[in-house]
Amino acid sequence: MDRPVAIPRVSAARRPEPATLPLWLRVVIVTCCVIEAVCFAAPMLGIGSARTASVMLGGFWAPLVGGGVGLYPGQGIAMFLTYGLLHSGLLHLAMNMISLAAVGRELVRMIGSARMAATYLVSQIAAAAVFAAMEPGAGPMVGASGAVFGLAGALVGYAAITLRRRRRSMSPLVRSVGLILGLNVALTLLMPSIAWQAHLGGGVAGLVLGVAFALIPRR
Repeated sequence: MDRPVAIPRVSAARRPEPATLPLWLRVVIVTCCVIEAVCFAAPMLGIGSARTASVMLGGFWAPLVGGGVGLYPGQGIAMFLTYGLLHSGLLHLAMNMISLAAVGRELVRMIGSARMAATYLVSQIAAAAVFAAMEPGAGPMVGASGAVFGLAGALVGYAAITLRRRRRSMSPLVRSVGLILGLNVALTLLMPSIAWQAHLGGGVAGLVLGVAFALIPRR
């Protein structure tokens, strides 16, 4: 009598689990949402306009870069960090936070949390610097979109180098870049108050960092 032959079981290939957002990015998102909630609810609670106060204290004012006098010592430096936590309304907040979560979830797979945090910070500062250089008398500017464009630029730069190394088609990347640029142009035309200069500065800074990270391997 023949012995039964054991047939090896082949398990189905597991799909990669979705990347979780880094802790620092979740803190940024929660902070932006809490600030917007306070600004939205303050007038209904009869405690004044928190939005006006937050913009005066934390918005980006280009004239302060040239040596203008702020409302408190160091405002000309602090505003490079604080303006990205403020938004002009629920729609503005939703657009930026959804984009930030979507891009961040993909980019963290490529360059890791630490490099992504550095990209976010550098892009936000670069976005404000370009805005101040192109609109020296403008303000206030608020929103995280400059940093979001920086992360998107880093994703494009890193992916472009990686695809080129692997000799794979760049058509999907070109379509994605075209979609991003088209959306930015459309939003600028529909909403003239959008600071496209900040988008430009953040996007270019992120693109440069993304290319650099692709050329410099992680330890």
